[in-house]
Amino acid sequence: MAAERQNTLDHAPKRGDRGRWLPGSSPNPGGRPAVLTDVRNLAREHTETAINTLVQIAESGKQESARVAAASALLDRGWGKPTQPLSGDDAMPPIGVSGTAVAALTPEERTQLVASIAESLMAASP
Repeated sequence: MAAERQNTLDHAPKRGDRGRWLPGSSPNPGGRPAVLTDVRNLAREHTETAINTLVQIAESGKQESARVAAASALLDRGWGKPTQPLSGDDAMPPIGVSGTAVAALTPEERTQLVASIAESLMAASP
C-alpha cells in the first residue's frame, strides 16, 4: 500500500503578506496539462469549417433563432463580445474596477473606494 500524501507546509503555496505570489512560487508548478493544449489545437484545425458552417446557417438557416445565434457567434469571434455597463443606464459614466486591484487594497481603502463609487453614482443620477 502506498503511503498517504500529507499536506504539509512544504506543499502550501508561498504567498506574501498581501496574498500575492512570492517570486519563484507558483499555484500550478506542473503547468497547464498537455491534454488541454491538444484539444485546443485540434479544435483550431477546424476553425475554417466552423466559420463556414456559421456563415451558412446565418445566411440560409431555416429557423430565425439559429440564424441569430450563428450571426452572434460570428460577430463575437470577429469583434469580441460587447461591453456591458454595470448600472444598465447608458447615461452614466462607465465604472472600471479590476478584481485583482481591489484584492490588493486594505479594508480601509476598500471602504473609501465603495464610498467614492456611491458618491459618483449619486452625483450622476437626476
